Amino acid sequence: MTLQELCDYLKKLTPIAEVPLTWNSMGYTSESFNEWASDGSFNGWEGEYPTDEETSIMAKLLDVKHEDSLLDIACGYGRHAILFAGSYGLNVTGIDISQGLIESAKRFAEEQKINIAYEVRNGRDLEWQDEFDHAIIAFNSFSLFSPEDAPIVLSGIYKALKKNGKLFMDLDNKPFNCRYGTSCRSWDISGGLTLQEVYFHNDISVEVCRDLNWIPSLDRIEEFISFKRIYSDSDICKLLAKCGFCIDAIYGDWELSNLTQNSSKIILVGVKK
Repeated sequence: MTLQELCDYLKKLTPIAEVPLTWNSMGYTSESFNEWASDGSFNGWEGEYPTDEETSIMAKLLDVKHEDSLLDIACGYGRHAILFAGSYGLNVTGIDISQGLIESAKRFAEEQKINIAYEVRNGRDLEWQDEFDHAIIAFNSFSLFSPEDAPIVLSGIYKALKKNGKLFMDLDNKPFNCRYGTSCRSWDISGGLTLQEVYFHNDISVEVCRDLNWIPSLDRIEEFISFKRIYSDSDICKLLAKCGFCIDAIYGDWELSNLTQNSSKIILVGVKK
């Protein structure tokens, strides 16, 4: 692909602000993403904090006990699940919509000889009843569910938890997120040439992210699109209450500071009463 062909491709793209919000066609279920995520060379990614620190904070907030049961929704490649099972002795079930991520999660667990029940499943399709002591949706993953699916997911988690079971969530904080405007564009040249575009629909609190990755060795452009519903603390607390949860704790970052308009995160624990 020549530079002119690349320029022509970019000119023909639908403007990021006009990309249809088709939540069921996000890149996490695409063939190219699953091939990448299931490849034997895939080593995963870290969060904003090292995984062991994130897991330690979640374990503290959930007050986990040895042999407790935990449901990890949108578990990815299992970076938290492995520590909860291996270091804390929990009985962990992990689900994710990506076949590729689940394949890598199983591989990492097998390499460390850790028993975790993994399955490909959408978070809106939970079928358990009074099964788990704890549940987590980490790494801002709850935002990836559409506004229509979000209450379905929470209601399913509520049913899956035992009485007084706890749910941990970490989310981007809308007031902090919105201060940077509605759109941005950036280039990255590691492993190819990637253009990332982000647009925030302020009226519906939905962020659209599009990555266009030009891979010279394959001479093609791969497109990855995702949508995120960005919540304020009042938004998420109202939704949790609607689905039966009481708020047990809420913070503004992984250091467990007080939540303010300037906080980058919402870290919270809900309880099934």
